[in-house]
Amino acid sequence: MAHLLVLGGSGRTGRLVITEALRRGHTVTALVRDADRVVPGERLTVLQGSPLDPEAVDAASRGAQAVIVALSNSAPDVSPDQAAAAGLVSSAVQTVTDTMRSRGIRRIVLLSALGSTDSIRSVPWALRWTTRVPSLRPVFRDLGQADAELRRSGLDWTIVRPTLLSTRTRRRPVYATAPGPWPRSLTIGRTDVADYIVNAVESEALIGEAPVISSGTAAD
Repeated sequence: MAHLLVLGGSGRTGRLVITEALRRGHTVTALVRDADRVVPGERLTVLQGSPLDPEAVDAASRGAQAVIVALSNSAPDVSPDQAAAAGLVSSAVQTVTDTMRSRGIRRIVLLSALGSTDSIRSVPWALRWTTRVPSLRPVFRDLGQADAELRRSGLDWTIVRPTLLSTRTRRRPVYATAPGPWPRSLTIGRTDVADYIVNAVESEALIGEAPVISSGTAAD
């Protein structure tokens, strides 16, 4: 079992990541901007602070063996334009990777999105216009910068690019592919994404990989 630092643990996917990690016996520290949105409990420590604050990130990383970045530029309390313009995800990745190197922490998993960087090749032609919508351009730019920051970090990274996130709770098979082929489906349940992210933390096979993940059908 490992001790995990989760950034973005108060978000819809981040909360599920914490739940899955605890279910598997890991301990978790969640650094969140609003501590009232996450209830601490057995094996879960909740700290309030900004993922852009080096001191807050350093304090939260004490004892951590791996980091999960599940921040979203579309969080309910932060508009995509505001978050992306501020470089929320990329700045947080830079802050946490600096801390990881200073503390000797190697493993990091980033939740990104289909359409960022080279995964644009996996977006069906009829939908590629969505990545060029003015309000979403800064979001994808921020994710691309986070991607690049992680790749040059020298750490053991994995970047997870899911298709459109849904609230479906019924588990379905997850299909992971390299950028290029169209995904198996255009949606995936947040619960399945959380499960895949925790799998990635636990698996050395995914180090240095940036898969596109999508959902199969219940019969698959």
